Amino acid sequence: MIRLFLSMLTFFVLVGCSTTVPYISKFIIKSNLQNREFDSKKCKDISLKVAHAFSPNVLKTLNMNYVVGADKEYTYTQSQWADSPNNLITEELIEMLRDSGLFKSVQSSKSRSDSELLLETNIEDFMQYFSVDENSSYSNIAITLTLIDTKSNRIVSSKHFKNRVVASSADANGGVNALNEALVNVLLEVRKYMAGVCK
Repeated sequence: MIRLFLSMLTFFVLVGCSTTVPYISKFIIKSNLQNREFDSKKCKDISLKVAHAFSPNVLKTLNMNYVVGADKEYTYTQSQWADSPNNLITEELIEMLRDSGLFKSVQSSKSRSDSELLLETNIEDFMQYFSVDENSSYSNIAITLTLIDTKSNRIVSSKHFKNRVVASSADANGGVNALNEALVNVLLEVRKYMAGVCK
């Protein structure tokens, strides 16, 4: 009887001491752009290296941040990125450029190979913005690309891209979907821009 009582007591103590950890949703960005053939031939024999993107520190972590009103920034407690936005955007840019077929090869900054051109990316904004009452939100992306001749270190071309998409829901899921759509829109613009540079 005492053994049964001690067993039950131990069970209730263990159950009472356990805490429930909230489930954290992890989000990724995936553009899934369709391949497209271009008649641009100028870069077909040129290799391109894509430097790892420059960005504010807030985009180098897994934290999923958002802005309310004009100046209040918060972090979602039960949602985060599977990888930092900095890394995700860099990888999506590389994949898009490889699939475009504009260049002989497209390498990441980790590659030891030499290249004729270097593409630098500065991510200035990649954030969800809420109204003051938090009933609506939109996602915004702003990046600047600079194409550099690696032999002369001269700027071949530079352009700023930005896009804003209204979120379908005022939460993390709506914000990520809007960010993904905004990134797709920018990548399409970048692809068109690079095709023009290569004409």
